[in-house]
Amino acid sequence: MTHRNDARTAQSRRPAWAAPWPDKATRAAAAPVATPTDRGRARLVTYGLVLALLFTAAVEAELWPLTAYRLFSEVRTGTTVSLDLVAATAEGDVVVQPGDRAAPLVTTTRQYQDLAGATPDRRREMVTAWLGLAGIDPGTVRSVRLERTVRALPAGADEWVERSRKTVLEVTP
Repeated sequence: MTHRNDARTAQSRRPAWAAPWPDKATRAAAAPVATPTDRGRARLVTYGLVLALLFTAAVEAELWPLTAYRLFSEVRTGTTVSLDLVAATAEGDVVVQPGDRAAPLVTTTRQYQDLAGATPDRRREMVTAWLGLAGIDPGTVRSVRLERTVRALPAGADEWVERSRKTVLEVTP
């Protein structure tokens, strides 16, 4: 009886862990062949996606599955405009900021712009919640101002310089 020359025999030249792979001719016969129609569809999908990405970038559209520019950067110029919440207390003005960077106040500051359109009761509720998250006792606050702040970054500087501050809205908690 002759021994077979594969991984299952002791006389094999392959290591014991290697599987008996089919030869090149067998692999070529079993491989699927892409038809011109399949290649055309693949090209159509690829070109369509690339064109869609280029179009959204050209018109600067925020179509979430295709682009998310705000995820990666906030400021691309030397000037930035932001909304700040400032609490007027007996000790002076205090900018409402979270004590902990993981606090919910960090993620809810984007709702500052909703204050102007909210009802007075809703405004008081929102401001009171933000004061609580910042660790400021609402009872010690006379009023809270929503201020539009313009900052500039001078050439060669690494710190923002405040250019202007304008009160947009004032709320009494």
